[in-house]
Amino acid sequence: MRAIGLSGENILPRAKKTQAVLAYLILTQGEGLLRNRVAGMIWDRSGEAQARESLRHALNELNRTGYWQLEKDHDTVRLDVSGYWVDAFEMPEQPDMLLEGLYGLSPAFDHWLVGERTRLEHFWQTRLEKELDELTIEGAAPELRAAAARKLLNVVPSHEAAVRSLMTAFVDLGEHSQAIREYERFQRVLSTSLGVPPSEKTAALYEAIRLGSRARAARATQSLGQNGHPSEELSAAQLYASGSDSATQTPVYLQPSIAVLPLRNLSGEFAHNYVSEGLVEDLVEALARIPDLFVVSRVSAASFQIDRPPEGVGEALGVRYVLSGSIRIIADRLRLIVTLTDAVTGVTLWISRIDEKFLDLLEVQSRLAEKIVRSVAPHVRSAELKRVRIKHPAHQGAYDLFLRAQESMHSPLRSVFESAERLLEEAIEREPDYAAALAWLAHWHVMRVGQGWSADEAHDAVQADRYAKRAVECDPAEPMAFAVKGHVNSYFYKDFELALSCFEKAFQVNPNASRAWLWSAYTHAWIGNGSQAVQNVVRAMDLSPYDPLVCAYSGGASLAYLADGQYARAVEFAMRCISENRGYTAAYKALVLALVLSGRETEARSPANQLRLLEPTFTVQQFRRRSPAYTATLGELYCEAFERAGVPTRG
Repeated sequence: MRAIGLSGENILPRAKKTQAVLAYLILTQGEGLLRNRVAGMIWDRSGEAQARESLRHALNELNRTGYWQLEKDHDTVRLDVSGYWVDAFEMPEQPDMLLEGLYGLSPAFDHWLVGERTRLEHFWQTRLEKELDELTIEGAAPELRAAAARKLLNVVPSHEAAVRSLMTAFVDLGEHSQAIREYERFQRVLSTSLGVPPSEKTAALYEAIRLGSRARAARATQSLGQNGHPSEELSAAQLYASGSDSATQTPVYLQPSIAVLPLRNLSGEFAHNYVSEGLVEDLVEALARIPDLFVVSRVSAASFQIDRPPEGVGEALGVRYVLSGSIRIIADRLRLIVTLTDAVTGVTLWISRIDEKFLDLLEVQSRLAEKIVRSVAPHVRSAELKRVRIKHPAHQGAYDLFLRAQESMHSPLRSVFESAERLLEEAIEREPDYAAALAWLAHWHVMRVGQGWSADEAHDAVQADRYAKRAVECDPAEPMAFAVKGHVNSYFYKDFELALSCFEKAFQVNPNASRAWLWSAYTHAWIGNGSQAVQNVVRAMDLSPYDPLVCAYSGGASLAYLADGQYARAVEFAMRCISENRGYTAAYKALVLALVLSGRETEARSPANQLRLLEPTFTVQQFRRRSPAYTATLGELYCEAFERAGVPTRG
């Protein structure tokens, strides 16, 4: 529970039971309540006289703050809520989390709270279902249907009809891979929360889209007209009605693509997982440097179970080939079995068993990666093969700290985010030339300012610039170093020309550097080049579709579509980002802007107030001073939109 004053100050009383009294008065929406009723709700284990006395102290505590407009007499009490914005009265993000910190206060209060959560969820579910049904019946644009379905899924993540509507909308937008990914996400939600698979109807839609995607790929070259573009697309209705015939057509891929799955550790020792993960990362890095080969990121492929059939992996990730295998380490001997599979036909194209005796596991990682790449891609240039030999930091403790820091950086909790700085600093202390850790520490300083959590923005800018430069100096062949240097120059210094030059260098090192594509999309969006921003962010998402840190990509997509004037798409991606990370302030800003600029000013006030809870100091004046977008043609338009949504002009 949080309560923020007009100047961003915390006005929430300290005592938990006083907070419960305040919450109860607010959620009854100004109703006059008997004191005995309130006291019995909160202090149900005390006698009547003691409970009333405890309530009197709580009401006095609220009065002393000077913020709460209480009306009370000897028998009743009410709170005039007309002067407050209450997020629970707006569309809730998670009704089942209402007043989570107060649950367990007393049996009577808990019983009431569970009833409130159920009431709110039912109210919003019914309202959002009606909105989605109306849009579907009207045959509304798929962007609007996708946004409505996303809102419903944010309230009820297990809603089958909503996910089917979202999948269908993506098909109508021509984004079949996005539809398949939404099914995959939904499947994980049901498995985690309820322990059940999707319904037969939802699974049937998935199969229809999957088979339709194959047929669509097969027709890509058959239906090319003189302009080089396909003459038709499958509609959602055609996909839903498609039969097995579409599966018999041979798909045509315009670009070879591959995913490297986690290697099964057959050693029985958890410590050897590091070798497996390191080898997979070396393989991904080496394969990504092969010209014209699309390589899905390691973190995306790692989300799949090892025993999942290659065909399923290929369908979900949109790749033609899958590299999989196992590793066994006994004493100083290592056996690696690797299989290259055609993910469409299921045919094994190549299999190899490699036995190695080693003294240095990191050295053998590099050597094995080189052998495999030579077999999978014989035309790899010798200069690129040398890159395979670059080792991970020699001290695995530094790598472990780095991974923990990455996870902490994308937590919605400020305290968890702040802990990432020390983790990265410790990793760099152990490995001073650890370019990836230096780059991510630079990114951490950018994120702290972007979230509104910086106590000294100038200091963070200097630190971000220093760490980005060090990353490039330590490893000029590390694409993340150039990518974050470009991001720092764009965000802090508004030097867009230099930023784009840095991104180009990152692409030269690795054409599949997803972060470089993502941050270049941010830069193009800030300078008003919406079309290029959209192209770049779509490329970034394709390269890293199942990244655990996917909220950054959804947020970037929202900003890109916003700059391109595709406001409905911007709304959908902003809501997706919020569902992925409810503390990501950039998503709320994009959502507010997209809603206002699409004529939905009233709807924008709720996320604008949510933004103020997350970033109490945010004002239009601050946006003018800090945002790179303000330097371009869209800057003043965005400022006017924020003002119309009720964002304070100045602090």
